[in-house]
Amino acid sequence: MKSTEQLWDQQATDWADRSEMMWTTGSRKTIIPFLTSVIASGKLLDLGCGDGAACRLLAEAFQVTGLDLSEEMIRIARAKSPALDFVVGTGEALPFADETFDVVLAVNSLEWSTQPVTVLNEISRVSPLVVISLLGPTAAPRALSYRRLHGEEAPMGNTMMPWELVQLADELGWTLLDEAVIQKEGAVMTGHRLLDQAHAFSCLFAFRTKG
Repeated sequence: MKSTEQLWDQQATDWADRSEMMWTTGSRKTIIPFLTSVIASGKLLDLGCGDGAACRLLAEAFQVTGLDLSEEMIRIARAKSPALDFVVGTGEALPFADETFDVVLAVNSLEWSTQPVTVLNEISRVSPLVVISLLGPTAAPRALSYRRLHGEEAPMGNTMMPWELVQLADELGWTLLDEAVIQKEGAVMTGHRLLDQAHAFSCLFAFRTKG
C-alpha cells in the first residue's frame, strides 16, 4: 500500500494536468454517461478520486465526496474545488457510516488494492449501488503489478480481471445492472463478452449491492 501511495503522490501534478481531458474527451469520457444512465442524482462517493475531476463534473447533479489514499492528490483536489468534500482514506476501511451514499463510483481504483474483496464489502456497507471501471488485461498500467511475481510489494496490488469481478460480485450476492466496454485503441469489437473484455482498455459495470 505504501508504494501505491508514494507512486500517486509523485504522479499527482502530472495526473491533475491531464485529468479533465481524460474525463471529457479521453479514455474516461463514457463513464459519466454510463453512471447517469443508472442513477441521475443523490449522494455519491468517488473512490480513488485523484484530483477531483469527476467530482467537479458531477457536482451539479450529485452531492459528491471524493476519497483518495494520496495526500497530494487530495491537496490538489481541495485547492481546485474548495467547496467540495475530499477525504484522505482507503477503500479497505472507508471512513463513513453504513448507508452514507446512494452510489459509489470506483474508476480504475480497485486494482490498486491488495484486499479487493475487503474493498467490495466496504462499498456494499456504505452504498446500495456501485459503478466500477476495471482495467482490461492489456491496459498499460497493469505493468505496475509485475513485481508481485517476485514476491515484492508492487504499486498495483492485484491483477483482477473483469470476469473475476463479475464472479466476485455474484458470490457477494450483488446484481449486475449494466456493463460496457471502453475499447483499447485499435481493438475491434466482436460481440463476444469475454473476447471484448480481453482486449478492452477498461470495462464498466453497474451493480446493486443489496436486494
